[in-house]
Amino acid sequence: MNREKILNILKYCWIMVVIAGAGWYFFNHFQEISKYLDSLSIFRLFACLALLLIGKMVISDITRVSLMKVDYPIEYSEALTITTITQLGKYLPGGIWHLAGKFGFYKVKGITAKKATQAIVMENAWLLSSASLVGSVVLLIFSGSTICGYVPFLCGLNIRIILSILLLAVWIAGLLIFEWFFMGKKSINPKVFILVLVKQLITWLLFGVSFWLVFPKGSDFILQAIGAFSLSWVVGYIAFFAPGGIGIREVLLTILLGSFIQPEEAGIYAAIHRLVWMLAEIIIGVGSVMLFGMPVDKKKD
Repeated sequence: MNREKILNILKYCWIMVVIAGAGWYFFNHFQEISKYLDSLSIFRLFACLALLLIGKMVISDITRVSLMKVDYPIEYSEALTITTITQLGKYLPGGIWHLAGKFGFYKVKGITAKKATQAIVMENAWLLSSASLVGSVVLLIFSGSTICGYVPFLCGLNIRIILSILLLAVWIAGLLIFEWFFMGKKSINPKVFILVLVKQLITWLLFGVSFWLVFPKGSDFILQAIGAFSLSWVVGYIAFFAPGGIGIREVLLTILLGSFIQPEEAGIYAAIHRLVWMLAEIIIGVGSVMLFGMPVDKKKD
C-alpha cells in the first residue's frame, strides 16, 4: 500500500472520528447544547455570514494579485470564481484537491506549470504568514494573563508589545525577501506590496469578527476571538489528515478561548461557526459560477 493510499485512509478515518465524536457529544449534552442554541442571535448569524462572504472576496483578490505577480493579469470575476470553486475541494479526503483544482484551472487558462506553482505558493505564503502574525500578536497583547501562566517571561505588557512589533517587522521583511528571491529577484512594487499586506490583515479581521459574532450578544472577547481564530485556521490548514482543518480548528479554538468561556461552550460555538463557514463557501462558490460562468478560456495573445 503506497503512501497516498495510507494518507487517504487516515483522512477518511479522521472524518469518521469527528462525526462520531460530535454525535456522541450531542447525544450526551443535548440539554446544554439546546440552551446555547437558544441564545443564538439570527441577526448576528447573518452578520457572521456576511463578513465571511466579504472575507472570501478579499482572498479572491489576493489570488488575482498573485497571478499578476507572475505576469498573468486576470479579471477579478475570474479570480473570484477560481478561488471560491476550488476551495470547496478542500473537504474531500486527499488534502490538496483545492490546490490541485486551482492548479488545473491555471493550466487550462494557459499558465505554465512554473508560473502556476509560483502563484499558488506565494498566495499560500501570504495567507499562512499573515494569519500566524495576527493570531500571535493579538493573543500576545490581549491575552496576557493566559500567556503569563505558561511563560512567566511574557508577563510584562511592555515585553509583549516589543515582541509583537518585532514579529510585525520580521513578517514584513520576510515577505519582501521571500518574494524577491522566489520571483527571480524582480523589483517589488511598493504600492502593490503594501496593498497586499493590508488585504491580508483585513481578511483575518473579518474572519475573526465573524467567529465572535456566533457568540451571544455581550461577549467581550472579540480581540481574543480574532487571534484564536487566526491561529486555529493555520493549524487546521496545515493538518494534512483533516480535510478543511475540520475538527482541528474547533479543538484549538476551544483551548485558546478556555480562559474566557467554558470549554464546552467554546466548542459548540466553534462548530456553529464551521457550519456558517461551509454555508458561505457554498453560497459564494455556486453564486460566482452562476454569475460569471466557469473561467476556462485560455489567455489570448
